[in-house]
Amino acid sequence: MKNTLQDYIKIYNLIPPEICDSTIQSLNNAPWETHQFYDYKSETKISNDKELSVAMYNTPSHEFLMALVDKAYTTYIKELNFFWFGCWTKHTTIRFNKYSVGTQMKKHCDHIQSIFDGENKGIPIMSCIGVLNDDYKGGELVFFEDQIYKLNKGDILIFPSNFLYPHKVNEVIEGERHTFVSWAF
Repeated sequence: MKNTLQDYIKIYNLIPPEICDSTIQSLNNAPWETHQFYDYKSETKISNDKELSVAMYNTPSHEFLMALVDKAYTTYIKELNFFWFGCWTKHTTIRFNKYSVGTQMKKHCDHIQSIFDGENKGIPIMSCIGVLNDDYKGGELVFFEDQIYKLNKGDILIFPSNFLYPHKVNEVIEGERHTFVSWAF
């Protein structure tokens, strides 16, 4: 049986609804900043006028969410039967994403270098998106130009962090989309 790239995108519903709700509530106090991409050619950070907001913030549910991310990565490796894979050693702390009406994330690949600050060593190999709500319109997660992944409140999506997985988040047109991300290395 041949695998397709889509076979390596997995969704697990792991986050209890009450944790999603309480996490969003606690993010009201988060120090939100405009998201920026690193431009390797100019060696600067850039953003567009429709960019989402991001926050590194320690919510009361932080450790619980980190444990669920760990569980999702472990389940992913086991489900794909990567018995030969020496596994990942760490994953980043979660970064929260807030998409207000009119914001989006442009197409990109998750080859994140900014997580390697001198203490962390490695290459990002898996990406994680955790979904805290689904009561918004627009904001679809799109892979490969045209494949929309419907994510529900409580879902954690895992996929490889490389150039084969270009993705974007369409503009939110109603409500507010709350997610978090992490990368394993």
